[in-house]
Amino acid sequence: MNLSGIKHLVFDLGGVIIDLDTQATFKAFEKISGIPMVEWVKGVHESQLFLDYEQGLLGDAEFRDGLRNLCGVGLADDVLDKAWNAMLGAIPMHRINKVIELGKTYRTFVLSNTNGIHERAFNQILLDSSGNPTLDHFFHKVYFSHVMKMRKPETEIYQTVLEENNLNPREVLFLDDKPENLRGAEKLKIQTFLVPSPDSWLELF
Repeated sequence: MNLSGIKHLVFDLGGVIIDLDTQATFKAFEKISGIPMVEWVKGVHESQLFLDYEQGLLGDAEFRDGLRNLCGVGLADDVLDKAWNAMLGAIPMHRINKVIELGKTYRTFVLSNTNGIHERAFNQILLDSSGNPTLDHFFHKVYFSHVMKMRKPETEIYQTVLEENNLNPREVLFLDDKPENLRGAEKLKIQTFLVPSPDSWLELF
């Protein structure tokens, strides 16, 4: 794609910067609860619990209680957290190094639908791989849905990023692995790129 006129890059996190395997979490919950994985997949898509947690409408303790209700078993916090975090993979340094390089030419941002338990987990992954405990070290600014109390693909979350940083949407490229999130950004005239696999965006630059 033509990057002329692009001055700002907004990255999703899961499936773009960090490797993501949601099936690993479904399998983990199947193992600890005895409930078939297909039921967990269905529950994630139908239960408001997960959307509310991503949007910061529930705290960590409330979310864990919701998971216990779904499991039907009184599991300890650390057991639930381990299963919930099973989807989070590596943050390879070649992606971080590319972000650092791009930061010399573009203003770089993260805009991610995430949650408190995952944030602590990927911060630890980042610390182990890079020696730095937060993404703020590598990006100009980081936005998380659970902190903002809004989530993609709602247009208000993109509008907030644009307004807070005085960005012209036509000068912004948003990279995400979910088509519905790109469509939300496109409503505001933001340029978009679908990331089919975590390293595919590297080919743009």
